[in-house]
Amino acid sequence: MLHEEAIRIAESTKNKHGTTPAAWLGRWTNQIGSTMDLEINGSDVSGLYTSSTSGIGHGGEIKGQLKGYVADDLISFTVLWPGGSITAWTGQLVGDDVAPTIKTLWHLVTDIPDADEPTRLWTSTLAGADDFKR
Repeated sequence: MLHEEAIRIAESTKNKHGTTPAAWLGRWTNQIGSTMDLEINGSDVSGLYTSSTSGIGHGGEIKGQLKGYVADDLISFTVLWPGGSITAWTGQLVGDDVAPTIKTLWHLVTDIPDADEPTRLWTSTLAGADDFKR
């Protein structure tokens, strides 16, 4: 599906859940212990993402600044990692005030040397899912 077609569908299904920006505030932890501390200003999201196991040698933390948007119960944010890779998450807040969960899909892109791009470009993109809980 073309992105432009998806936007047309999205525009016909307006989000009307009434989620307040305050619902997003604070610390969220995913299934492997990585955390994100979210700050909200209108629809803008900022904060700090701490990957619990992704440091050099896979033995420690790595931190990156987080920037994105919320729209009612939807969220999209990116993290620029110290080495220059970027991860983008999109998802939705589900559940209730007692057990809220942010269910997301992510894409991580890393650099491929220019000479290798014709044959290896898409090996630079990894994908997965995260569930974040308070």
